[in-house]
Amino acid sequence: MNCHETPPETTAPFRRLNLIQALGALNDNLIKLVIIFFLIGLHGEDRAATIAACGSAAFIAPFLLFSALAGSLADRLTKTRLIVVVKGLEVAITLLAVTGAALQSEALLYLAVFLLGCHSTLFAPAKYGVVPELVAREQLSHANSLLEMFSFLAIVTGTALAPLMVQLAGGRYDRALYAGVGIAVAGLLLARKLPKTPVGAPDRPLVASPLSYWRTLRSLGDDRYLRLAIFGAAYFLFVGAFCQLNLLPYGMTRLGLSQEQSGYLFVAAALGIGLGSLLAGKLSGRNVEFGVVPIGAAGLTVAAFGLHIVPPHLPSVLALIALFGISAGLFIVPLQAFIQWRSPAGRRGEIQATAAFLSWCGALAASVLLWLLSGPLQVSPGGAFSLLAAVTLLLTLLTLLILPDFLLRFIALLTMRLCYRLNVVGRHNLPVEGGALLIANHVSWVDALLLIATSQRRIRFVMERQIFNTPLLRPLFRLMGVIPVSANDGKKELLTFIRDARQALDDGYLVCIFAEGAITRNGMLNEFKGGFERIVKGSDHPVIPIYIGGAWGSILSYAHGKLLSRLPSLRPYPVTVLFGETLATGSSAEQVRLAVMELSCAWFEARKPCRRSLGELFAETARENWRYPAIADTTGKQLSYGQALTAAVALATRLRRKCGGKEMVGVCLPPGAGGALANLALTLDGKVPVNLNYTAGEKSVSHALRSCAIDQVITARTFIERLPNLPQVPGALYIEDLLAELRPLAKLSAWLTARLLPLRFWARPQRFDADRLAT
Repeated sequence: MNCHETPPETTAPFRRLNLIQALGALNDNLIKLVIIFFLIGLHGEDRAATIAACGSAAFIAPFLLFSALAGSLADRLTKTRLIVVVKGLEVAITLLAVTGAALQSEALLYLAVFLLGCHSTLFAPAKYGVVPELVAREQLSHANSLLEMFSFLAIVTGTALAPLMVQLAGGRYDRALYAGVGIAVAGLLLARKLPKTPVGAPDRPLVASPLSYWRTLRSLGDDRYLRLAIFGAAYFLFVGAFCQLNLLPYGMTRLGLSQEQSGYLFVAAALGIGLGSLLAGKLSGRNVEFGVVPIGAAGLTVAAFGLHIVPPHLPSVLALIALFGISAGLFIVPLQAFIQWRSPAGRRGEIQATAAFLSWCGALAASVLLWLLSGPLQVSPGGAFSLLAAVTLLLTLLTLLILPDFLLRFIALLTMRLCYRLNVVGRHNLPVEGGALLIANHVSWVDALLLIATSQRRIRFVMERQIFNTPLLRPLFRLMGVIPVSANDGKKELLTFIRDARQALDDGYLVCIFAEGAITRNGMLNEFKGGFERIVKGSDHPVIPIYIGGAWGSILSYAHGKLLSRLPSLRPYPVTVLFGETLATGSSAEQVRLAVMELSCAWFEARKPCRRSLGELFAETARENWRYPAIADTTGKQLSYGQALTAAVALATRLRRKCGGKEMVGVCLPPGAGGALANLALTLDGKVPVNLNYTAGEKSVSHALRSCAIDQVITARTFIERLPNLPQVPGALYIEDLLAELRPLAKLSAWLTARLLPLRFWARPQRFDADRLAT
């Protein structure tokens, strides 16, 4: 699997749930806006702000009043069956809205908006709580990215659909609301097809008191990350509500737009949130990627400040609003996924209800803050965005303090993916959660970063103490939780190392050791040092062998002698990381080394479809070293790479005419320039050179000729004359004659081919197979 992997495939029930929630979000906005349009038409545009505020309050109130009840219902009942009931309620609410519009009853219409809020309140804990029951753990981030993306696309669609439905209905608001009835019925029919899921906590009492939220938060005291994720999700809704409300006056005062035109500015934000959510899911892959949260917070800060200082230029403003939305999507998806994953199954509804309550408190706080800024404090809409940016900047700094290693890991992940073309094999052998000891070969100075990029779990690396103590890097290593050790450590230091590594495993981290103790200087797998067995002794933490294939040859390996002795490639460098099957906890160093060696064989086998012939590889090397010496022998003959390749190409052309379709051709020449050129020429022509051992005697040579069915042999007259006991070679082709037959035009053609013609046209044999006999 490629490291830039496609997100894991979601299940059919989840896709159905996603469509149900998207239809619900679309219907909420459609019905609410049509009712507000009707009431404004009934009372006049001078009452528009009051009507919009009352409608918003009627919709938000149930979230503040009934979230606790909704959470306890989601835990006590089967979540999918609760969703069916809620969707049935939605159908009844839409029919009530139609009736209220037909009777022109404000009371019925406000009641319909209030009940819509009740519907969404009941739906939220069941919707988010059921996701971990419909998808696997490694699908959570991707699933949440799809939920957020479809939610905001539905909000945009519902916002745009409301005036269109009123227009198509000829101003008959009751008829326009029939679209809402149809959408609600579609949602109900889809909900009835959801599979039955298990009950979380059937004995849990129903809770309605707002004090339950405080009790829930207090009960999470030992899980700091979960509590912070809940507050972070609340801040997201605060930011979203603030942006939506502030964009109306911002568009009118800053850009000179009408009220209706300013309303469409939020469409750019909503689309950005959808795109950011999708991007967050892709970046997270199989895991909850907390490293994205500080990136999202920083983007929110930059975009909010930009909206204040940017000139009133509509394209620039739209770009910043889109950036604001994308950053918000990056911010919320990891938090939602983490809340779902970290919440105990029996309390998932309760915790989701608490998160929803705090989120809507955030939305209410956004309304109050904006009222204060625009009213008593007389702050401009642009200044309001700057204030939001300042608050978000503090949040960004806070996330950097709380999640520093998450951010560093994420930056390393992006860097490695840009510089390397990573291919990951056996990723499923890596546990999704819980501690495990990773044992890997050591090929280059970036092996640790490569493993970080291939595994989206947090890894604690074991490092040589001398490198760990590098003054400039030591704070960074401490931030990453690196565990130092040295071969010169005394008993006390070794015991501390074993204790720290074991504690990291017990805390649920992956711990990685490069058991060779040093980077290989020859590309081969060195002896594994013992000691790591003591880290996992007496535990059930698995041992996972890893082989890093292909990093030998990069500029940060010793393949070329010194580090950085060559310029980096402009293309991402291909590297394959293979995760082996779990080994027993008590596996010895020899057993683990054998497992890593088997992975190296698997890597070698996997590369066969991409391998190239020896002739093509030599041609590539010759072009890179055209003027450098390549061949020299005791006769004084010296050839550069360019001369050798040109001569081999010319000779291959002559041999093609002489040898026709022969598969094997004999070579009876001493080690020297002529023998090397003959072998190269045959290889470039796709033939198998059979080098005859002329020192082995007549019988041996004759046996070789018969075994390979050779009827043509490349040799030299002077060489044959010196070996009177050599048997008569069949179809002798004398290399001096072949070279003498080359005309100037043939030599020029050979030079042009060797120097300029793409290798695939002449150096790559047809139907080449890596298992094909070379010589």
